[in-house]
Amino acid sequence: MVAHPYAGERIGLATIHAKERAIAPPFRRLLGAKIVVAPNLDTDTLGTFTGEVPRPDALVETSLLKAELAFRSMDIDCAIASEGSYGPIDRLPLVAGGLEIMAFVDRRRGIRLVETLTTHRTNWQNLMSFEVGDPAVPQAVKSLGFPDFGVFVIRGSVGGHTVKDLMTLDDVIAAVDREARLSEDGKAVVVADMRAHRNPTRMKVLRALAWKLARRLATLCPKCKAPGFGHLMSPRGLPCENCGEPTHWIDFEIDGCASCGHAIARPRKDGRRAAPRLSCRACRD
Repeated sequence: MVAHPYAGERIGLATIHAKERAIAPPFRRLLGAKIVVAPNLDTDTLGTFTGEVPRPDALVETSLLKAELAFRSMDIDCAIASEGSYGPIDRLPLVAGGLEIMAFVDRRRGIRLVETLTTHRTNWQNLMSFEVGDPAVPQAVKSLGFPDFGVFVIRGSVGGHTVKDLMTLDDVIAAVDREARLSEDGKAVVVADMRAHRNPTRMKVLRALAWKLARRLATLCPKCKAPGFGHLMSPRGLPCENCGEPTHWIDFEIDGCASCGHAIARPRKDGRRAAPRLSCRACRD
């Protein structure tokens, strides 16, 4: 067998939260590549989960910016980074969900790929506020999975100084009491630590996304043989089964190459060639 183009390649990873534990195995097994954590980086300068440092841009753009950081401290051609966002779902405010973004940049081949994964697998909950000596703190902290899952303690109910890396229940209780005393409203907030190295569930989601990205990179372009041939877009407009007018249903899929631009259209996976009459605005009207 011909070796994959990334076999033996060092790929820089921009992280300070041990994401290599999730990302390295699929890249090693599918591509033969070695994930190497970029040294001397502080990825928190591009945003933190507690909001102390806001993201400079949207998730996709920030993940690409973070990947570019790896090139500053390493002699490499390829880099990878990820960003995540967790919280209540817009249409289901009592249900939490998350979105993970993983960006890959290959400077030599001119490849920039972004893969995404949405999930309901998370221990994120709405913020819980407490006053000094509140007896509900231990049970609330345990409901977040502590100590296997980390927690943050934030000063004040509107956001303030954040205490991180708490390892014992006594540490959490002491931090809640201290921050509540120092806050203007007499309260402290406890929230799930969503950093990858302190959140096993998020690490599993990152692992699944890393497999998705590695499988994409394992697929070579049929024209130029560059890695990463795969889904680009899903144009809508599947014709109505009754009148033939275009609908909002996906009509077909387009796979393409991020290096040479070669693209191939393919039919829907389910083989459907027409949309139901009820999905057609013209027929409904």
